[in-house]
Amino acid sequence: MIMAPFIRVILAGFMALTFGKGAAISAEPEKIAASEPPAVTEFMGRTVAQTMHSAGANWLMRHDREQEEAGVLMRQKLDLKPGMVICDMGCGNGYHTFPMAKAVAPDGKVYGVEIQEPYLKMLDEGAKKNGVTNFIPVLGLTYDPKLPEGVMDLILLVDVYHEFDHPAEMLAAMRRALKPDGVLVFVEFRAEDASVPIKPEHKMSKAQLTKELTGNGFKLVKQFDELPWQHMMWFGKNAEH
Repeated sequence: MIMAPFIRVILAGFMALTFGKGAAISAEPEKIAASEPPAVTEFMGRTVAQTMHSAGANWLMRHDREQEEAGVLMRQKLDLKPGMVICDMGCGNGYHTFPMAKAVAPDGKVYGVEIQEPYLKMLDEGAKKNGVTNFIPVLGLTYDPKLPEGVMDLILLVDVYHEFDHPAEMLAAMRRALKPDGVLVFVEFRAEDASVPIKPEHKMSKAQLTKELTGNGFKLVKQFDELPWQHMMWFGKNAEH
């Protein structure tokens, strides 16, 4: 979802009042209007899907999500360790964020990036409810996740990349945020499987995902094919790019 500049200014101010000094990372609103690149509706032969609005957050916590997505197994495959610095990109209301925060505690950190302010309110409440203190909420932009450079061991993107309307800019920004051996992990509904009951624009094929990532400075390093409905693919930096 692309927010008008004046709305972003209001949200940035609201974030400062809501979360307090240093609680959330956000963009500098006065610089947004002049620097925002144009959004795209197609990317490398793929139609970009519309972003799910925060009003649909209950779907992220549906009772059968574990059965459909095997989130516990997915997180186990991330092989998280205490002390890691990771990011849950497009983290919604924290379905994966808080279990991952506990996995990297006590010295690790989890950045949770969202572009919709209501999600950050949910995340703040969820962190308190779950007793999570190593979580950093980030109010990102559609073209810049506002992550620090060179510190991420892993950036997880669950069913979110296909909605990026600035995919090239986001891939470049995430690449900068990774450590030299850091990885992006994509979990996307399988476009190759017609039995997966998800709208086509919210699915991605392995071939399409690989084409986009290798064309933007990454290389495929690992895959896991045993999730019920989704691909799980790891991409590291391509040093030759």
